[in-house]
Amino acid sequence: MLKMKNILRTVSIIFILFLFLQPGAAGQSDSETTDKEDIAQRARELMSVTEELRGLKFIYDLPVELVSSNRMSGIIEEQLDEEMEPEIDRAYSALYIMLGLMPRGSSLRSDYESVIEEQVAGLYDPHEKRFYVVDIDYGSMLEGMFGDLGAAGSFLEGFLSGLDFDMSDTIIVHELTHALDDQHFDIEGKMDELMESESDDAQLAYQSLVEGNATRTMNEFTYSRLGADDSIVAQLSEMNLSLAENMMTYSPFIERIMVVPYFKGEVFVNHILEHEGQTGLDRAFGNPPSSMEQVLHPERFIPDRDEPSFVSAVDLSGALAGWELEATDTLGELIIGLMFEMQVTDKEGGEEIGDGWDYDVVTTWRSPGNDLALAWVSVWDHMTDAEEFFDAYCDLLEAKYPPGDWKVRNESYALYTGMGLAAAIERRGDVVAIIEGVPEGEVDECLNEAWSASIVYY
Repeated sequence: MLKMKNILRTVSIIFILFLFLQPGAAGQSDSETTDKEDIAQRARELMSVTEELRGLKFIYDLPVELVSSNRMSGIIEEQLDEEMEPEIDRAYSALYIMLGLMPRGSSLRSDYESVIEEQVAGLYDPHEKRFYVVDIDYGSMLEGMFGDLGAAGSFLEGFLSGLDFDMSDTIIVHELTHALDDQHFDIEGKMDELMESESDDAQLAYQSLVEGNATRTMNEFTYSRLGADDSIVAQLSEMNLSLAENMMTYSPFIERIMVVPYFKGEVFVNHILEHEGQTGLDRAFGNPPSSMEQVLHPERFIPDRDEPSFVSAVDLSGALAGWELEATDTLGELIIGLMFEMQVTDKEGGEEIGDGWDYDVVTTWRSPGNDLALAWVSVWDHMTDAEEFFDAYCDLLEAKYPPGDWKVRNESYALYTGMGLAAAIERRGDVVAIIEGVPEGEVDECLNEAWSASIVYY
């Protein structure tokens, strides 16, 4: 998706990192985060705590730096300049716009930056082997937050009233967990490897393991410092999950994608620990989930690992003379589910359409005249899953294109033509092939090219 490999960002989504601050701190400066030497000392003190929670020992020390919000924005900007060149932004923004995940005229990079600038609290850089904590007045940031949470807000106000708790410690523990995992399992090396896979799905799955583990460690630390008993912890955990689900339902695409690795990843990591303990978690870092299907359905990772099939990328260079390949991606269950959830009335029904995914690969092609075409082949666990996806995508196309321009639509094939362009979708058993945005006279040849893709079942 964003094709960024050198930096795993700790995006402080408010319900994850800011939830447990005392409301009485509003407007006050957090004294423990104003001194740079003090924040380094706090990190050294928290290393042993993090080691105990994570079950690993630090191999070497690492620097920590307290930075302003402006400085953090500059660090992120530098990373984006290195890792997300304009043509990458253009290619993948165009893909997600075509799929209806982003509005026309939007940009992945600009959307990402707008969220990051508002919400980032800390960042671990596995390339530089250091982490940063933003100097934030957490009380002021939370002022007025609880009033919007109804009964949940009242519960939080009652529980947190009078607590003396330094929120910066939770951020440090989160980042120290990343550092521990990186020292033992080479996060940067794995991200480099996944960058070559051209798969949003595989990258999100690995990020979910990494961020889920750091979130789990951070929350265990937070609960222990709050002195919360099991019943309070259960209520707080359920509240976090509810708030996250709410954000997943109503937020723009980029925010949803940024939230998932934290709260779905934590559920995934807890499932591993429940079944195989610390050894199983370490083993997962050595052999991480290969798809978001395994993260969203942890039982498909442990005890019965369900590996995705494989489909080769569709090559339209022969059918579309002069057109050039622009992007190749594997979307996976999560993004396919979001595609429908964001464009249908029944939100839950939309998300469920992605369940049953077995593999997919999409390519986009750019014409000399700047038109964009898409070729997409997906494999499903069962024919009924493929039928559901076929019908739902036909509905999306009918909503996208003018009424009356459908030439054919039956249970396994649909064709739209208009303004010289065409879109075709065909299902054969558990496989669905989609061609969209190609010249009308080339649609049959392009669809044939899609069906020539190699499929390997696992």
